[in-house]
Amino acid sequence: MKIKFLVLFLFGLSLIVSCRKDNVEKIETEVEDEFWIELRIPEQKKGVSAIYGSIEDTLVIATHNKIYQTTNQGKSWVNVYNTALGISGFSMFKGELLAHSNFGDYASSPFLFSLDHGKTWSRKSKYDYLVYDQIRVSREVISINDQKQFKIKSQPDKINDEDYNRPLRQPDKLIQVYKGNETLVYFPYERDLNCLYLDVNHRIYIGAEGTQFAWSSKNNVRTYPTHTDAAIIYISKLPVGQF
Repeated sequence: MKIKFLVLFLFGLSLIVSCRKDNVEKIETEVEDEFWIELRIPEQKKGVSAIYGSIEDTLVIATHNKIYQTTNQGKSWVNVYNTALGISGFSMFKGELLAHSNFGDYASSPFLFSLDHGKTWSRKSKYDYLVYDQIRVSREVISINDQKQFKIKSQPDKINDEDYNRPLRQPDKLIQVYKGNETLVYFPYERDLNCLYLDVNHRIYIGAEGTQFAWSSKNNVRTYPTHTDAAIIYISKLPVGQF
């Protein structure tokens, strides 16, 4: 009787453990990198879509329709403005910080304006709308000079999953283009990358999603890629001249 009870107990315990395992979401375990800084804003449904400023001073970012500011190198973030429209990029024009609404290769059509480096925002601009009409900000390419650029490059489907029976989408890459030749830049993170930005110290900033390119299982449903509620900024520790 005791042996039978023990067998039933162990069988029941194994069922409990297996059920718990199916309901556990994948835990992120990324280590600090020698060449990149990772900053996170938790509890975000969208990744970082726009960046302006400097981590050494004041940094302003957008997570699609929310604007955040940090003045202490990312130790804390202040949500300074929320909007119904998505924010595709930031630019500075004659002392006025602009938030653009049109997505694509270039951010355009400013609709929010700040006179204090992103601390407060208004829909009222300093100038007539026609003044801003030609302002464009490249979202996925930063130009260092006529011969050198850095850009985000989407990766083709390369990895076939035997269970899924089709190729799986792969993370974006950071590419350097010099005199027309492309080389892969060291970037150890596997993410969806949304935008690039170059600060006054020539350090690269990358706005990213919290997506993980791995399978996760929850309630007996497998998901790829795995989505997490985090907006992420990567910042190069070195200026582009030392890449």
